[in-house]
Amino acid sequence: MGCCQCQGIENMFDKKAAKRQLKRYLKKGPSKTTGMLLDAIHKKGVQGLNFLDIGGGIGAIQYDLIKAGASNGTSIEASSAYIDVVKEETLQNGLAERVNFKQGDFTTTATDVDSADIVTLDKVICCYDDMSELVGLSSKLARKIYAVIYPRDVWWTKLALPMMNFYPRLKGSSFRVFIHPTKKVEKIIFGNGLKRNYYATTLFWQVAIFTR
Repeated sequence: MGCCQCQGIENMFDKKAAKRQLKRYLKKGPSKTTGMLLDAIHKKGVQGLNFLDIGGGIGAIQYDLIKAGASNGTSIEASSAYIDVVKEETLQNGLAERVNFKQGDFTTTATDVDSADIVTLDKVICCYDDMSELVGLSSKLARKIYAVIYPRDVWWTKLALPMMNFYPRLKGSSFRVFIHPTKKVEKIIFGNGLKRNYYATTLFWQVAIFTR
């Protein structure tokens, strides 16, 4: 991820956005696609497994996996504001000792990150201009399950892309959304020894689970 994109993430995903998203999660639970991802992971079994949640956001996946029986996990998040908000929430719900938080760009710290039974990227691939590095490094770390949500590679999502990037430009942020070809994403994942065994879509998103 380029330095401009990192700075853009800091600007777009600030403390106000983090608190708003956490409030929504506490009231309504995970989003539809996150729920789909978690349901698919649950069917594989999570008891006693550990996880690595890249771009962990407000912690929806982390809370769910621990409650479902995962032993512990690591959250790597580029936004310092989101890390601060999630740390505060985990202290309140008693999960602080079960999740290790790291702030920064995963691709620059990947060599210092341990492999995990479950690796998740919920709407993270679309935040990276260098998809190959992100997917290549993260999928190598998945011992059992690699779970991702990213935009569908279809004409209507591509048509919507300029509109999605209009708001960051209007706000003066360097953050941009990217739509990467599904075949290229999956080629990298398959090349790291994983096979796809769950796939579902919504109008905009694709949800996929890969296992070894």
